[in-house]
Amino acid sequence: MKMSSNREGRKIPLPIIGENNKNVKAWYILMKNWLKMEKVTDDEEKFQFILAGTVEEATQIVSDKFVEANRILNLEKCRDILLERYHLNEDERFRELKTLLIMPNESVREFNDRYLDYYCQLSTDNKAKLSVYDYENSIRSRTDIYEKVAYEEAKTIEAACKIAEKVERIKLGSRSVQKGRKFNNNNIQNNYPFINRYRSNQNF
Repeated sequence: MKMSSNREGRKIPLPIIGENNKNVKAWYILMKNWLKMEKVTDDEEKFQFILAGTVEEATQIVSDKFVEANRILNLEKCRDILLERYHLNEDERFRELKTLLIMPNESVREFNDRYLDYYCQLSTDNKAKLSVYDYENSIRSRTDIYEKVAYEEAKTIEAACKIAEKVERIKLGSRSVQKGRKFNNNNIQNNYPFINRYRSNQNF
């Protein structure tokens, strides 16, 4: 099997897993969305891009399983393999949140779901070590949204998340947001099962 992928002409950066990024759930969602948006439908081509979206140890993990199975692996199988290796403990989740950044092809809501997924699993002590500034820094690349969140001076991370999502809804228009909501909700249910309940408790 020819293992190569041509990234030329691709409009959206390929999601990467490995090295300093070990958030498999987020990578899976972004990669699934990337393949859909780039209209990659051939199974072999999908696997080539999935493999191209891994670096260092992650590449070795997926490659070893590919050799062992002697067949191409779908995205769900690659996700499960990587989840076995990259199960994060409390300290790792905290460090991940301190450096987490919104991706170019990610909506604010999608980013908030993976941010809150880690945040919800932290102990009370570690939650107290994170500030609204940490969250604002994560969305700094979305200048207009970042500036609005900073201007509102939210007192909690949850409040900052709400403001950011509200600004995005206004910016895109309710019709555009609703168009992608079904896809987003499916991702939430499959990958972040307790986020819907958490959002409800926080009146999102």
